[in-house]
Amino acid sequence: MKAFKLLCCLALFLCGQAALAWDRPVMSKYGAFYQGPEQLVVQLAHTAADDHAIIRISGINHPWDGRVFWAEVRYQPGHHERVNYVTRAEDGSERTLLYVEDGNGSLSLPNWRGALWAQVRVSYWRDASTEVRPEHLATDYEKQIGQIKEGR
Repeated sequence: MKAFKLLCCLALFLCGQAALAWDRPVMSKYGAFYQGPEQLVVQLAHTAADDHAIIRISGINHPWDGRVFWAEVRYQPGHHERVNYVTRAEDGSERTLLYVEDGNGSLSLPNWRGALWAQVRVSYWRDASTEVRPEHLATDYEKQIGQIKEGR
């Protein structure tokens, strides 16, 4: 009976770990690159299903420098050129991290330059977009959430 209880506990533990695991999606073939003021860079890659995206922010003096985000992609009905990239906070609340329309966008940064939430303008850069590797962004996200270890 004791062995059965241990086996049940082990099964529950493993199921709990699997629930926390991130299932890596198939990524799109191409990504996008946006630049903002100073050295701000936003790299973006959609999943092949086009329902989520991975976003990396870098080149900014902010705690989010180098951070990679998982976001839901929401197109505005009837306007495929208007896209909201929505993230979830730990408390379950949603926030638009990035809004893009016709090659220009707005990145929402908390506590930046005296603003509780700053809207920082970004613009699409076609030449740099050819260098964005969606699979590499997915790997960076996996590293950040601890799914894979460095050097593996």
